[in-house]
Amino acid sequence: MTVTEFLSIAKESNYNLLDIYKQAPNEILIIIGIIVFTILVIYFLIRRSVKISSAVKLVDKIQDSKTYDEYNQRISALVDELPKRGLKVADVLNASKDHILFRTSKLLANMSISDKIDKYLEVSSKYKQLADGSTKYKNKELTEFYDTKSKDLLNINLNEEIAYYYQDTYFTVEEINNVNRIVQYANTQEDPSLILTPMINTINQFSYGYNLELFKFIEALDEKSSKQVYKNCNEKVEELLTSGESEVSINILDYLLEKAENQKVYDYISSLKITSYLQQLHDLYFDKKEDITLDLAFIANPLKITSEYKSYLDESLTSNWRNSEHIEFISKAPGVLDVLGHMEFRTLIERMDNISLENENKRMVEEALTIAKRAESIALEAQSLNKRPVIVPSTPSN
Repeated sequence: MTVTEFLSIAKESNYNLLDIYKQAPNEILIIIGIIVFTILVIYFLIRRSVKISSAVKLVDKIQDSKTYDEYNQRISALVDELPKRGLKVADVLNASKDHILFRTSKLLANMSISDKIDKYLEVSSKYKQLADGSTKYKNKELTEFYDTKSKDLLNINLNEEIAYYYQDTYFTVEEINNVNRIVQYANTQEDPSLILTPMINTINQFSYGYNLELFKFIEALDEKSSKQVYKNCNEKVEELLTSGESEVSINILDYLLEKAENQKVYDYISSLKITSYLQQLHDLYFDKKEDITLDLAFIANPLKITSEYKSYLDESLTSNWRNSEHIEFISKAPGVLDVLGHMEFRTLIERMDNISLENENKRMVEEALTIAKRAESIALEAQSLNKRPVIVPSTPSN
């Protein structure tokens, strides 16, 4: 049927669709299909236009984000929208890319270094996705910008943030989580030493012997979480306390004594090789803590300082002259022989032998008395039995 014929039928039926359909059903279906298709195309174009407009507005909203969560939600939505919304969105994003980057830096500025590491990794991933999503639009500037920045955010920006952190931190117990997060991140890199070596060198610039907060920080480190930092710091503390070449402050020594880690203090004092500092510690600690082991640690140190070691030992031995355990403990302590001299030390040993002999004699006497008392008890019991009357049973008469 020609168009003229179809229009004639429509005119004759007074444009009644039902009458037209009866006379030209195929043509009506075709027209309806065309109308529906046209409506769908218009709907699709309108919807696409709305989507493009929303994506363009989204780019502007990212720049106005007030919080990181708001920013992250919007840029995540843009990652999904960019590959689907056409060149216009890519062009708008390209024009706004520097502003978005600046907003990123502002939102991350006041976070802890631990949070910054997590967020920089997240943003870097999003930037890489934006770079990949923009490749179809052949916008080299846009694609290269986000591809480059996704790497620079970690290799430059984050590394600078970490460097600023450890250069401006006092490494107290409160910083443990931040340090652990840095170590964890560094160990995901090809060369962890690029991050960790400068940080460890910075920690080593602090005084291990006089910084009590650093000492507590090191105590709180965990080998599994802190790894290289834990190894470095604990080796430094071990050397500090055992080499005899370093001063350890009164604050740290008092802290160890309060924590009942006395043996570390004893070992440090007995091995200290700095005469002037040993003298200072002697004046502060010796015979002032009611800790005989601490006092003996000074006596064990061979350095010559101004002291009254002999008077101290004489008084201690005199006050505990009959206490064999106390005398034995003193006699076995390093340095006591040198202070007392061989003659007095021999007298000390003889006294120990005499006490031991006295104790042995006392024990034997006590055992003899115990045996004697037991024998007496048995004899009395036997005598009691002998005094009892003998009863003979009577014989019945016939």
